[in-house]
Amino acid sequence: MNLTRIKKLIPRLSALLFLLAAILLLIYSAPVRKGVSAGMESCAAVLIPSLFPFMVLSGVLGESRAADSIQRILGPVVKRFFHLPACTACTVFMGFIGGYPVGAKMTASLLEQKRIDSKTAVRLLCFCVNSGPSFLITAVGTGLLRNGKAGLLLLGCQWTSAILIGLWLGFLNRHEILKNEKENQNGLPFSSALVHGVQSGIDGMLSVIGYVLLFSAIIELFFTFFGRENQLVLLAAGLLEVTTGCIQASTRGDLVLIGFFVSFSGLSVFFQAISFLKEKNFSLLPFFFSRLAHGTITAILVKAGILLFPQAASAVFSNFSQKLVPQLSQSPTIAILLSILCAVFLLSMPAQNYRRLD
Repeated sequence: MNLTRIKKLIPRLSALLFLLAAILLLIYSAPVRKGVSAGMESCAAVLIPSLFPFMVLSGVLGESRAADSIQRILGPVVKRFFHLPACTACTVFMGFIGGYPVGAKMTASLLEQKRIDSKTAVRLLCFCVNSGPSFLITAVGTGLLRNGKAGLLLLGCQWTSAILIGLWLGFLNRHEILKNEKENQNGLPFSSALVHGVQSGIDGMLSVIGYVLLFSAIIELFFTFFGRENQLVLLAAGLLEVTTGCIQASTRGDLVLIGFFVSFSGLSVFFQAISFLKEKNFSLLPFFFSRLAHGTITAILVKAGILLFPQAASAVFSNFSQKLVPQLSQSPTIAILLSILCAVFLLSMPAQNYRRLD
């Protein structure tokens, strides 16, 4: 079969798949509703409380001059170790503490402003799309595993893995010449940036929720066809949607698999990240393969961490029937990080902006 005939078959196969999907939705509407309901519960209990504040903060940073303060402090660090422009400092910082799509959202903003090129954007995506501390420590550690030390172990291993990938990519691109950048002089006043940041956070949150609901419905169909005890279904659930994968892996006490899931982050997060990129005239394969590498390195580090610090996994391997889902908006970690970032915003505001807020 030649290439021309294959190209002609692709539209027909696509139409057939859409027809099959419509039939499945009609026949298995109950499991689909159940999956969407589970996704909505996950969004309400975990995703929105832990992610939305950081989505807003990332929007404010992208619109205001507040990022300049972080750029002055962390700019030399990202240039020296990751061989990235100084303007990416805030993106790297928020990519480690903000939660999965925040780093991608800020990368897309830099690309849209033409402060970075597409190659630099792909490099940022490769190590700046990480789970936030609140999700790993509070939701996964304390909530699912009933062991805060396990959450800290996962967080440390994920950060170490991301840093190693960033350092390696920086080493490979060490011969590229970085331009000397000036501070962003086109930032909005803080009050205006806050309004834009909230709206940006709402838009980004809706995109994230949409993908979570979609993949939650798909996973529930897998459970309906193959059962919840199937190991391949467990792996597929984590590869599709990270929260569902962590819940299923936690019932088996598999901390190493959870480490892989949280760093690979699932196809749901992958599509969430690329949905922010309006300019897609570049390959996203490096981003995808970096997710696999990120998950693999984290899993290896978690295995080593269990051997070195067995108390971090002592409660993980006990059987329990109830899973706690804490309210992440009350997390001390969130409160401290929000206070620090708000202080940075206020200290970086020009004096005339204070008068506008009076």
